Amino acid sequence: MKKTITAALLGLAASTVSAAAIELTVSSWVAPSHPTIFAGYETYFPAVAKASGGDVTFNLVSGGALLGGKETLTGLGDGVADASVLALTYNPAQLPTSQLVAELAMLSGDSLAVAAAVTEFTLLNCAPCVDEFAKQNVVYTGSYATAPYALISKEDVTQTGDVAGKRIRSPGGAWDRWIGEAGATVVHTSSSEMYEALDKGVIDIAMQPAASLKTHSLWDVADTITLGSFGVYNSGPLLAFNKDAWMELSAENRRVLLDEMADAIVATTEAYVAQNEDAKAEAADHGMKVLDKPEALETEIAAFNSQDIASIVEKAQDVYGVENAEALIESYQASLAKWEEITASGLSGEAFAERMKTEIFDKLSENEYGL
Repeated sequence: MKKTITAALLGLAASTVSAAAIELTVSSWVAPSHPTIFAGYETYFPAVAKASGGDVTFNLVSGGALLGGKETLTGLGDGVADASVLALTYNPAQLPTSQLVAELAMLSGDSLAVAAAVTEFTLLNCAPCVDEFAKQNVVYTGSYATAPYALISKEDVTQTGDVAGKRIRSPGGAWDRWIGEAGATVVHTSSSEMYEALDKGVIDIAMQPAASLKTHSLWDVADTITLGSFGVYNSGPLLAFNKDAWMELSAENRRVLLDEMADAIVATTEAYVAQNEDAKAEAADHGMKVLDKPEALETEIAAFNSQDIASIVEKAQDVYGVENAEALIESYQASLAKWEEITASGLSGEAFAERMKTEIFDKLSENEYGL
């Protein structure tokens, strides 16, 4: 009798574990060599699997095989994938309030501080942002940031006048406005097309982090890189979830997904910065001239930023109907200043991730958030 009962209990336990286990399909349009994958997901996926006792695992479909960048938000909401990286600059109409941070991208070049500030602002201080994601049937869980942007070109750029009349590959948002104000033409081409575009003269300048000199071999088709206060790309949720898939998880496993996110965000962001530093160190060996924050250009960028806030508020209110845009911008700026002070103290890596977890993710309830 005891053996029969024991066998029955073991069978029940096994069936319970099997029923609880879930594999989430993750879509990404970038290659495995991208920091979001080799640093972010390689940190996150094993950590979640371990912390959940194997209940939550992931199947990554990369390289755009499932969804391209522009289609990902809609596809994620429709359940084509259970989770995905996002680029919010592709979807300003669907996520207008969340887009505010993209419009403020030129305000800081401190990548870790930006990642933490955008994550904190969106999750804790911007209820309309969370609601916008929910309307798309998507759950937001935090953003990474890239390394600082630069100008990669065949000619020197030391002042705004040097880009007048040029065709510049732009990542969108604030950079589009700066390019327009400088008298240049905005070209929206993907990062994978930059090499050919520069080589064939389709664009004169690529606005992209220095890392692309190496990752996209741009030092083979360019001669100069101008480093400056161009800010960082800050509108990349590292892993947003389909809301239906999120709701199917147990509360305990939703807690795991939230708890492990900070480490992945920090790993991704620091990998971007490391790639950037490596490329800058090697640039001269590839015949590149490195111009580090030319004084005239820095003065002109500062002047642009000081007047651009008004343009952002006007666009948010008049074009997208965002309410209280000015107050939301002030909230983000306060969060950014806070995290810049934290990074200035020397905090980084695991300690920084733990600070993010304590001050952001621990304040979310697994029984309420995203449901």
